[in-house]
Amino acid sequence: MNTEITMPSVVCTGHEYLGRSQEIEARGPFKYRLLAEGDSWMDRSSLVIPSLPWFLAQEMDNRGLPVLIINLAIAGSELRQLVDIMKGEFVWWLGQFRYDAILLSAGGNDFIDAARDPDPGQGLLLNMAGQPLPADGYACVSQAAKGILEDYLNTDFKQLVDAIRADANNQSTPVFLNCYDTPVARNAPAGPGIGPWLYKAYQKNSIDPSLWPALTQGLFQDIGSVIQGWTGFDGALHAVPTTGVLDAADPASGGSSGDWANEIHPNASGWTKEARIWAGTLVQVLGT
Repeated sequence: MNTEITMPSVVCTGHEYLGRSQEIEARGPFKYRLLAEGDSWMDRSSLVIPSLPWFLAQEMDNRGLPVLIINLAIAGSELRQLVDIMKGEFVWWLGQFRYDAILLSAGGNDFIDAARDPDPGQGLLLNMAGQPLPADGYACVSQAAKGILEDYLNTDFKQLVDAIRADANNQSTPVFLNCYDTPVARNAPAGPGIGPWLYKAYQKNSIDPSLWPALTQGLFQDIGSVIQGWTGFDGALHAVPTTGVLDAADPASGGSSGDWANEIHPNASGWTKEARIWAGTLVQVLGT
């Protein structure tokens, strides 16, 4: 009796692949060879929870479609940092293979850092100290700062796409873009000194907690709109529809709650849901 054995997927860093390439390739054949780049949504949710590539690999195995994912992502990366990186490691890896797809998570940190890092009123958020309570939390966003941020994100992303398309192996390789999901602003760091993010930003700018849900919803709608706009740069860019997928966290929780491991990253149940959406989108575009 013939028994078909599906080889398991492999997720590895670039360094791991170079050190064990023969061993890794022997685990194949792989249905898809993927290159992942970006922020913590591609790197890890916390000190103990990995992120999308590992859960996506499990989901693809469940579908009998094993994948090899070479993961270059670094938690905390902003898009402008990725543009710098692409001149080195990322471009080098592009030249090594023709990938079936590139997985990219970018833009979220740029919005969050623009809200959290500057002095009150000097970044993406207005300083609401001493100001009357607006009717809508989204009124706390500086529209001028948002416009500047979106312009530079679009410029930087175009550079990233141009670098991919300049590579002879990957001139038409599909690129799948993470659309994040809307978190709940709360005091839930990922570890000592790692977050929280929105919670700190809102407190720094003296934004009343009653405004936080609408403000967070508006900010993540803005992030999603920017990412959707990137798909217009060429026909092989695809936004993965992961908004509205995760169960919300309890605002009073300081740890894992709902589908969230901490303030802005999914936990295992959340990643399992996200991975199903990603896998379905990959199969829809790439075929089986």
